[in-house]
Amino acid sequence: MSRHLQVLQPAGLVADRRDAQWVRYRMRFDLPPHLRVLLAVDLVEEVME
Repeated sequence: MSRHLQVLQPAGLVADRRDAQWVRYRMRFDLPPHLRVLLAVDLVEEVME
């Protein structure tokens, strides 16, 4: 999953925060609602697989 998030971050869809050895990703809050929904659905499907 982190590889997918590394692609989404440069595209401006997620933001990252470094926490020692970990990189924490979150969805950007300033995204338009339709993009937030699409990204949320994709992330849930990725976790479910």
